[in-house]
Amino acid sequence: MGSKSVDLLSELRSRSQIDCDTLDVTIAKELGPFIGSTSNQADAYLELLLPHRADLLQESLLLARQISGDYTDVPFKELAFEIAMVKLSLAIALHVKETVFVMSNPSLTSSSEVVKNASRIVALTSRVSPTFPLSRLCIKVAATWEGLQACRQLTALGISTLATTVFTTEQAILAGECGCIYISPFVHELKAAFDESYDDGGANLAVCVEAQRYYEYFSYPTRVKAAALLTVEEAKKLAGVASITIPPDLLRTLAATETMEDDIDNLSLFAKDKHKKEDKPVRRTYMDDEAGWREAFGKAYNGKGSRNTAEAIDEFREYQLKAEQLMLTKGDW
Repeated sequence: MGSKSVDLLSELRSRSQIDCDTLDVTIAKELGPFIGSTSNQADAYLELLLPHRADLLQESLLLARQISGDYTDVPFKELAFEIAMVKLSLAIALHVKETVFVMSNPSLTSSSEVVKNASRIVALTSRVSPTFPLSRLCIKVAATWEGLQACRQLTALGISTLATTVFTTEQAILAGECGCIYISPFVHELKAAFDESYDDGGANLAVCVEAQRYYEYFSYPTRVKAAALLTVEEAKKLAGVASITIPPDLLRTLAATETMEDDIDNLSLFAKDKHKKEDKPVRRTYMDDEAGWREAFGKAYNGKGSRNTAEAIDEFREYQLKAEQLMLTKGDW
């Protein structure tokens, strides 16, 4: 039987888990069904600026005032923004099948701070919606040494984590060892996703391929959730990866694109015949080897991986600060 023409978004759904990379409920309704919804500080901040989110913002501020006495060591603006992120995620959770992903504060630099922050987000979720199953909540944590060690502690506490801002296989390996249920390798530098005029030199899909092969070969339950892809061609090449989170504009393009099944088969980097049986990954361990991991991570891609990670965290941190300032402005202090 010859190849047939297919709707690209539907075809991707048949090969990979597809999540929406947004907090916009209309996208989930329009282009679903989606398995999950991913978000970050930028998504939350931009969503809170929209007029129809005014009530949610004020509700977040009100709850923050009411419970601030329980969190005396947390600045009010930070607490209010965390509540708003939780509320935004719970709103879109009604329109996705499984997990919502809430990102921990990217300004935090120690493992203990990240663990405390993630635990608070979980507690706030239960406070806002006591009946929401916490099994559907996953905390996104930046894939630094400290962040991944925090994931190790959170896993022990029964809190699900996703390692984000992943640009190297070294990050992927440590995330698997630390018990992350997902990693999100960024196909492009974060700046390229925010600034259409910026050229980062092209997509890096290798980490997605290497990480998934590594996890499968060594029986890690961690799954690869590719992120920050920009084009239809990249989506085709990622067909067959465990999961992809896709932003609204690209989702619309994929839904409107017809393609041939053979085209995807030929382009996909995850086709079973793309790798020789003897091409086996080498097992590495970093979980208790900070110096070894930092050295390997720093050298990966001639240092580009560590630079990209730092720049992405800085970008998210800027939106965290903008959002906290918004909380102060709207709070009428």
